[in-house]
Amino acid sequence: MVIGLDHVIGWILVALVVLNGASVFMRYVMLDSISWSEEGIRYLACWMALLGGVSAAWMDEHLDMNLFDEIGGGTFQAVQRVGLQFLTFIFGVVLTWQGVIYCMKSGMQTAPSTGILMLFVYASIPIGGFLLALVSLVKIYDVFVPPAISDHGAKHVL
Repeated sequence: MVIGLDHVIGWILVALVVLNGASVFMRYVMLDSISWSEEGIRYLACWMALLGGVSAAWMDEHLDMNLFDEIGGGTFQAVQRVGLQFLTFIFGVVLTWQGVIYCMKSGMQTAPSTGILMLFVYASIPIGGFLLALVSLVKIYDVFVPPAISDHGAKHVL
């Protein structure tokens, strides 16, 4: 799951850099501008932020509340991890729920410069929320049934 998602995020980043570079080149060297570049950069950044958050959550590279990491035994640590992942799950569910409502209400609008349907931009909200909730459920499952570690150090998931 994450390998494919990481490739998508990487290509979005490449598109952001190329589009931003082309925009700067056109504006300051050619003394002209790409009319839709800023809008495109903004929409790609939305997708990258939401999908990047899912990838960071999957690899445990996101910010978390580690204030209590050194306190308590194994049971306390497990309860803390489940609690934090449950809060993340609730956030993902609310993001999905509200994102679907937002897509239904505003998705048929078109972007001013690019003319694309805003549904393609707003869809990042419920998709990112759903994937975040799914990752949180897997992380909660991992607390109770730790994943096996392969010979080269990678975790087997489910």
